[in-house]
Amino acid sequence: MQGANPALDPEKAKTYTFGVVIQPMRNLSASVDYWRIKVDNAVGVIPPATSVTQCIATGQFCNLIHRDPLTGALWVGSGFVTGTNINTGSIKTSGIDVTVNYIYPIGAWGSLGFNFNGTWTKDFIQEKVAGLGAYDCLGLYGAVCGAPRPEWRHKARGSWSTPWNVDVALTWRHIDAVDVELSSSNPQLAGDFFPVVKRLGERDYLDLAASWAITKSVTLYAGVNNIFDKDPPITDSSIAGPAAGSGNTYPQVYDALGRRIFVSLTAKF
Repeated sequence: MQGANPALDPEKAKTYTFGVVIQPMRNLSASVDYWRIKVDNAVGVIPPATSVTQCIATGQFCNLIHRDPLTGALWVGSGFVTGTNINTGSIKTSGIDVTVNYIYPIGAWGSLGFNFNGTWTKDFIQEKVAGLGAYDCLGLYGAVCGAPRPEWRHKARGSWSTPWNVDVALTWRHIDAVDVELSSSNPQLAGDFFPVVKRLGERDYLDLAASWAITKSVTLYAGVNNIFDKDPPITDSSIAGPAAGSGNTYPQVYDALGRRIFVSLTAKF
């Protein structure tokens, strides 16, 4: 059983950042930012798998398990495990953000632009319940870690601004591969799994967009997202589905809709 909880307390977080910005030439700038975040009293759920495991091993969380009163079954009939939002343990994560911007004039043909945004995550350590022990979800996904936590992801964009009021841009989105948490050596996560779900492979998407300023007040936009119609990685619906009703993939991370063509017209009055 999943749902909200009116008795939740606010999360408490400490955030540390340090950054450097350099501009070696007029049209080139770059920045590197280190960040570290620690969240206490984090809002989340105790994964049903954790509740069942701890109930068997220590007797903890047995009050969250409700068996069918007639058959004693847990996963069929009226049996369920309570998984409403609560203030759980803590989250610690750190990493580095990298940004590069460059504009290259090409005379009467306008200018070319380049933008790059990348994030490298060093760790993503969770302790769902204080005292149960922490585990690093970096590079993993699953019922306990949740949505994929790739070590590296970036977005690179090349653009051409023409002197004819037309702009064209090509964007490359990259997401690193992740492994199912059950393959981890951490006993909090390790377990049996089907080989087919061990890895969600890296994904690369290309998007093309253009705009035409027909007049000062009317602009036409058109483009194609996911040009090559790349499918999202697929996993077991029992892993990806229960927490967010996402079926057998993670639409909050991957492009689940395939190729999409869009056209729009805006007018200012």
